[in-house]
Amino acid sequence: MYRSLSMYPKSADAALVDEIVQRSAAVFRQSSGFRSCTTSVDALMGPGAKSGEVGRLVFVDFDTLEDALGALQSEDFEDVRTASEQLSPTHYLFECRDV
Repeated sequence: MYRSLSMYPKSADAALVDEIVQRSAAVFRQSSGFRSCTTSVDALMGPGAKSGEVGRLVFVDFDTLEDALGALQSEDFEDVRTASEQLSPTHYLFECRDV
């Protein structure tokens, strides 16, 4: 399984981040190999949250790397990606497995 992690800065407009998350989820749900899309709710907690830099986490899971890249590079996602990038998020894409 491949997971996309997007970390949106706390300084980003919360309503705009929410809109981008909703639009992203709508596109990804239509993509081949889509498994799930989840997001953090309310304030982040724990040692990593002390700096206050990150305000929202978004996780999207796909069956294969090809599925993930296909969704993230699709024309349907292009406008959402452009809007998202203006908020300066940090993105990761990685393979994961149950332990």
